[in-house]
Amino acid sequence: MIDEGILSKDSRLIALYGVNAQSSLFLEVLNGTFKALGLVDYAVGLNIKPEDFPYMVRGMPESKVRMALYEPEYQEVVVPLLDCTENCIRRSGICDGAYAKDGKLCGNCFYPHAFELMMACEGVSLEGGRVLFLGAGTVASALLPLFGVMGAAKIDIADTVVERAAEVLEKNSISLAAVECDILWFENGMEVDLLEYDMIVNAVDIHAHSDKRIIAPKSVNESLVLVDFVRGESAFDKLASEAGCRKLGSREWMLANALCVAREWLDADITCDDYEKIAEEFDMR
Repeated sequence: MIDEGILSKDSRLIALYGVNAQSSLFLEVLNGTFKALGLVDYAVGLNIKPEDFPYMVRGMPESKVRMALYEPEYQEVVVPLLDCTENCIRRSGICDGAYAKDGKLCGNCFYPHAFELMMACEGVSLEGGRVLFLGAGTVASALLPLFGVMGAAKIDIADTVVERAAEVLEKNSISLAAVECDILWFENGMEVDLLEYDMIVNAVDIHAHSDKRIIAPKSVNESLVLVDFVRGESAFDKLASEAGCRKLGSREWMLANALCVAREWLDADITCDDYEKIAEEFDMR
């Protein structure tokens, strides 16, 4: 339930749809971020069963809630239900937010915006970087063009289906024209020489948790950056400890998303100072 005392007549509501949205860590980060920015707006979690999700999505444009965010389990499911989409959604097949406009539901894809913001505010540069991208699915399709823009020199795509990896590289060939690209066959627990890379991105399973063994490190690389999109503890937490390197994800990723939502939907001015301040409030520093 919403505490009516925190709302004003100017408050805008954002619904977070998920199977367990009311207890979602992302809901906490959203509202903590809005409060820190001085916004009177509020996010409310809506626990939605899969069989009820299409009905709830189609009814949103006629409800009082004008904006919605989707937990990972619904980010692909929602795409066929949208009335209008942006290029990132059409390219990737993933949508993490939507807003109502003129009785229609228009999708947003915050992935590239949030990733770029997180990299900038964490002081991570991809210029000349060597990247291992685990997974050639929707997240890879959403982010790969950005990697080309940010100056990555080499990208290896690892997937269980090499044809899928080839397809995602072909689809983004223009954006990656200046990037050396290669395809690897992925299997859980695959050995990786960490010294060959500056960044490893886990997009194999954005629902995965710490019981998964994604890769086995063959070396230690303290300058390596691991990036994960799992909301909570994941296999990359253990890998970061084993490899003696830095891991970004979980709260950093959710904070970057929340800031992008505030900027795109709530007209907030966002800087890396805001990111740093809120990160400290969430004990991320």
